[in-house]
Amino acid sequence: MANETIVVGVVSPYWDWFQSVFWIIILVIILLIVYFIMKEIRLMANTRRLAEIDLEKEKLSFMKTEMAQRGQPFFRIPPEKMGEIKTLADENIVLETDIYAQHNVVDKRIQRLENKVKLTKLDRLIERIKNEEKKLE
Repeated sequence: MANETIVVGVVSPYWDWFQSVFWIIILVIILLIVYFIMKEIRLMANTRRLAEIDLEKEKLSFMKTEMAQRGQPFFRIPPEKMGEIKTLADENIVLETDIYAQHNVVDKRIQRLENKVKLTKLDRLIERIKNEEKKLE
């Protein structure tokens, strides 16, 4: 036992305290990093949504200004010219409805004609088949 050497190191009381608190400090740092990452993700989503809302507000303001301008045209038209324009617009509407009706009539007549042609072709085909059957009997 005489040869036993004991090494006694001087350990600072601060080192003991640091070793006991080290993992707590690391945990707090990790939690702070996670908090800031989550905060950035939330801000990113909110920023995008706020940008969409601002865009919708701009659209609404443009629509409001456009609707306000429709009431007052950029150029002045005398009342007699306005009346003439309105009568022309009414005549165009009447002509468009007439054209639409005539297109429908033409389409229906063409369809009826095609159906008659098909029917006569089928009748002739049936007659030929009957003639062939008579020849075979």
